[in-house]
Amino acid sequence: MPRVDFRNRARESLARAKTELSAGESYRLRFAALELRMAIEAVTYDRTQAYESELPSEVYRTWQPKKLMQQLLDLEPMADQGSSIAVGREETPGVAASQMQHRGTEQVFDMKAIKAHYDALGSFLHTPTLKQLEEQGDADFSKLQTRCEKIIDLLEGVLSSRVFNITLGIFSNIECMNPDCGKTIRRRIQRGADVTKAECFECGFTYEIQTGGQGQCIWRPILEEVPCPSPECTQVFRLAPKEIAPDRRLHCHACGGRFQIGLALFDTAEPESTNIEN
Repeated sequence: MPRVDFRNRARESLARAKTELSAGESYRLRFAALELRMAIEAVTYDRTQAYESELPSEVYRTWQPKKLMQQLLDLEPMADQGSSIAVGREETPGVAASQMQHRGTEQVFDMKAIKAHYDALGSFLHTPTLKQLEEQGDADFSKLQTRCEKIIDLLEGVLSSRVFNITLGIFSNIECMNPDCGKTIRRRIQRGADVTKAECFECGFTYEIQTGGQGQCIWRPILEEVPCPSPECTQVFRLAPKEIAPDRRLHCHACGGRFQIGLALFDTAEPESTNIEN
């Protein structure tokens, strides 16, 4: 899908939030809260676009920033951390340059900020229930204003970054081993991990990537061994987990048998005891 300029959308929401906040009317703070929630969503969606090739398509159905950022952190534990870029010419190949030029620092609206503010803003966008009014009283707009001001400061830092969406990493790619697929799979190798899991987003084949010396990566498909049902056949089917599904048909080339995978349900209830009277 074409890239969306979420950063510009976030800037527009931020500008509208500032307008509502400066109005001096308590009821307009709710509109500021709504715009700030939309800005938080936009900067999180923008961050997600930087990892587009590494995420399955169903991730894009997730709209909650906290859940979406967690998906990124599962992929790259440093996904919500800022970083700086500096460049310099090596005087000796392989030796860091003695002089570096700073190009910019990125600030990210991280998971801590999302957890602290996103849901808290949402609590002001609904009429309090009778129970909430009884236990907590009416909405405290002075607290909301203070929170909005904090969020504005954070978002201004994020949106004023000269560099953004830095996603440096170590990657490995292969063509999918599924003979019916063959699509290219590209996977980020986790820092310090001996084994990284990967999935083909096209067909669902799963892999383990083992890292070795000198930057080598060995891809191994994750397969389940299913013995042939024929009594005297020793053949074993090697199937990907997603291939083990109802109505899947298998043909054993060793014995010629043809089979179909199905679901079975068994009664595991204990039989009722029968009293026998003499």
